[in-house]
Amino acid sequence: MFENLRSLLGVGPKRSETDEKLDEALTNAKALDHYFFFSDQADADQAAVAVQERGWTVESVSLEANLQKWLLQVRQPGPIENLKELQTELDLLADDHHGEYDGWQVPGVTEHLSD
Repeated sequence: MFENLRSLLGVGPKRSETDEKLDEALTNAKALDHYFFFSDQADADQAAVAVQERGWTVESVSLEANLQKWLLQVRQPGPIENLKELQTELDLLADDHHGEYDGWQVPGVTEHLSD
């Protein structure tokens, strides 16, 4: 009921300062870094090839010893559009290579944001 009232009045729920900073960072992003984890280096390497075919840059492929998984970090050039759709695509790409998509950051900006 209150959602409908807010909608009629043009008032949305209050967003946190962090959410607002994330929105601003995404709007101004020249690139996004995406992170994937794989149990096997060969799977990480194959996923790296797949993202390079999109025109993205592989930043690193390294073994995270504490997790016993391979971390693939890739950089997508901006501008950034349709983030939700992109995240779904990247989840599927990770699944195709027996891995998991762990999320994104705006380089030099969002890694410093916290609630």
